[in-house]
Amino acid sequence: MKKNALKAPASKSKKEFRGVPKPVRRAAAALLCTLMILSLCSCWSRRELNTLAIVLATAVDEGKESGELKVTAQIVSPGEIKSGPSSSGSKASQKAYANIDNTDESVISALGGFTHITNRSMYFSHNRVLIFSREVAQKDILEGLDAFTRNFETRMNVYLLISKDKAADILNEEIELEQMPANHIAEMVEAQRSNSETAIVTLLDFDIASLSGSTAPVAPMIEMYEVNGKKKSRLEGTAVFKQGKMIGELNVPQTRGLMWATGKAKKATITIDTKDGKIDLLIIHAKGSMKPDKAEDGTFRMKLKVYAEGNIESNETGKDMSSVENAEMLKKQAEDYIRADIESALKHAKTLSADVFGFGEAIHRDYPKDWEKIKESWDSKFRGLMTEMEIDVKIASSGGLGKPVVQGGAE
Repeated sequence: MKKNALKAPASKSKKEFRGVPKPVRRAAAALLCTLMILSLCSCWSRRELNTLAIVLATAVDEGKESGELKVTAQIVSPGEIKSGPSSSGSKASQKAYANIDNTDESVISALGGFTHITNRSMYFSHNRVLIFSREVAQKDILEGLDAFTRNFETRMNVYLLISKDKAADILNEEIELEQMPANHIAEMVEAQRSNSETAIVTLLDFDIASLSGSTAPVAPMIEMYEVNGKKKSRLEGTAVFKQGKMIGELNVPQTRGLMWATGKAKKATITIDTKDGKIDLLIIHAKGSMKPDKAEDGTFRMKLKVYAEGNIESNETGKDMSSVENAEMLKKQAEDYIRADIESALKHAKTLSADVFGFGEAIHRDYPKDWEKIKESWDSKFRGLMTEMEIDVKIASSGGLGKPVVQGGAE
């Protein structure tokens, strides 16, 4: 009796299931499996690698005829990519890339026209660099940017550049350390974080500034030069835009001033000329901030704060810069150096009536109601905006030496 009491009774649902005919159970199981299979992902949208032309860089120039645009794409040649340099004596390898171009009335139609000149579909998900010529930028850059922004394959972190000459020429750069100019240009842009002399701008950055309504977008400029008979590219200056058109440029010190004021300068090298010689100060850490201040009469002024910390990298003065007196002198001159960069950038930006600093956005953020009253006349108000600067430089180290090295190697 006890053993029977310990035996668990069969559940009602189990009994009911056992009563279902076997053909019905099999049909139900088959239906369930089918539904599970249909819910799984499949390769319905697959794109085979051998059907794609992988784009690494894109350049936009004016066409030969008025109103035409020439789009050049740098695509990968998979068969020519090598893990290392070819062995000596072997046949010279072909380029690991190919530049193809098409001309039409718009960027979209030019991109679509690539189907007539290549047997592969253009694939832009790996596009790293987007270059517009200065000629195109001075007329209107927004139509081209809109085409790339709307393309679901385009990544918003693609670097945007303005070429001083033909944009397509940049993609023909003669390089040694990389197999493809696109990779060289992209990595050259990324390397600018160590000097704060070039604005690093992505497609997303430019779009956000364009949509803000007050901030003037900027983009770094690139140009070709010749060294030892080879064509090379270099970053030099910053293009300034208003309403989609390039209206001017910032030189290197002005670009550096823009970076200081907006807090985008992280590392830099400052060369200070003293009466005894030059001193190179390596900025290892920097930060900047801006804060609008509203006066009683309703006018605004902008307070800028910049803090920088650096080490002495080179001392040609023959004096010991670790002493309190000399350290204070170096600190003051470094602060004057940063202040001069910012003032130069401010002066030129006001000449262009272009708020490249984002002062209007700062006012909009902190004083939204006041901004609604002044936003229509912001260009004129920006030209008359007063600024206060607080610059603080800390000399963290004099390097491995206190006193400078003199002739003869003695210290």
